[in-house]
Amino acid sequence: MLKIAETRKDRGVTQKQLAEKLGIYQSNMSNWENGVTEPDMQSLVRLADILEVSTDYLLGRTNDVGLIEVNANLSNDENELIILYRKMSYRDKNQLLGFAKGLVY
Repeated sequence: MLKIAETRKDRGVTQKQLAEKLGIYQSNMSNWENGVTEPDMQSLVRLADILEVSTDYLLGRTNDVGLIEVNANLSNDENELIILYRKMSYRDKNQLLGFAKGLVY
């Protein structure tokens, strides 16, 4: 079973909003979420991009939502921040970014 509904809800997005972003009917989104049908590869990739997760995560092949591995000379604290950030919900990420901007500016 795909993790579309779970991920969508974590991101605070409605079925209707996600369907509109993809340019599909809400009924198609409902069918995907309920396992009636599955998205084609192109739609799956677009879903992953919109929801900011990997296609493997949506397919249930991994529990790691991360998209990109960072290959930079980061400190341990910076690496830890990235790991924690990737585990946050979409809403929490936005709150954290707002807080960080407030600290800097």
